[in-house]
Amino acid sequence: MEAKLKIDIIQYISSRTPRTFFTLANELLEAAYFQAHQHAMTFDDPEKRRVLGQLRHYRQNEALRNAGAQNGLIAVAAHTAPKGERYSLIASEDIRFGRIGVPVNNSTPRPSKHRKELSMLNARLEPVNLDLFNQKLLRPSDGLGCLIITVNPNPKDQQTAPADIKVGVPYTNMRGWHLFEPMSEIIAAYNPAVEIEVQDLAWVKLKKQLGDSEN
Repeated sequence: MEAKLKIDIIQYISSRTPRTFFTLANELLEAAYFQAHQHAMTFDDPEKRRVLGQLRHYRQNEALRNAGAQNGLIAVAAHTAPKGERYSLIASEDIRFGRIGVPVNNSTPRPSKHRKELSMLNARLEPVNLDLFNQKLLRPSDGLGCLIITVNPNPKDQQTAPADIKVGVPYTNMRGWHLFEPMSEIIAAYNPAVEIEVQDLAWVKLKKQLGDSEN
C-alpha cells in the first residue's frame, strides 16, 4: 500500500508540474550551494561556519523562485505572520512547493508556521480519527503541499555540494514524510507514453487508496 501511494503521489506531481521546473531547480540549487560555500570562505574562521548556513538558505530560496518563474509558475517571497523572515513559495496548479534543508543523518523537517500550513494540504493522505466531541473535520479536497529538500553533507565531508536534493510531501504533524524521494526519481517519472493516463487518473487513484485505507 505504501509503495503504491508513493507511485501515485509522484504521478500526481508530474502531471501538474513542468519537468523543466525540477531539472532547472536541481541545477540552480546546486549552483547556489556552491556559491554560498565560495562566499563563506571569504570570512574568517569565527564567522565562516555560522554564515555558511545563512548564505545557503538565502541563495537557495532565490534559486527556487528563479526556477519557478522561468517555468511560468507563480513564485513569491512570502512574508511570515507576524512579518519577519520571508520564505519562497512556488505554485504549480494546485500544488505548493516550499524549501528546506535537512542534515544528512536526520530527515525530519524543522517545524515552522508556514511549513505547517503547507503540510495541512496533505491531510487527506492521512487516516481520519473521528472525535465524538468534535466531528466538524475540515480536510482539503484538492492540492498537495511539497518541500524541495536539500540534504546537507556531514560536516566532515566536502561542503561545496549538497549530499542530495529530494522532493518531500510531509505529514501534517511534520514528523515524517508521505514521500521523500530524490528529485532525479521525480524527473524520471515524466514518460510521454503514460502522460494522458497520469493526467486523468492520478488523483482518482489517490482518492481510491484513501477510501480503502479508511474502511
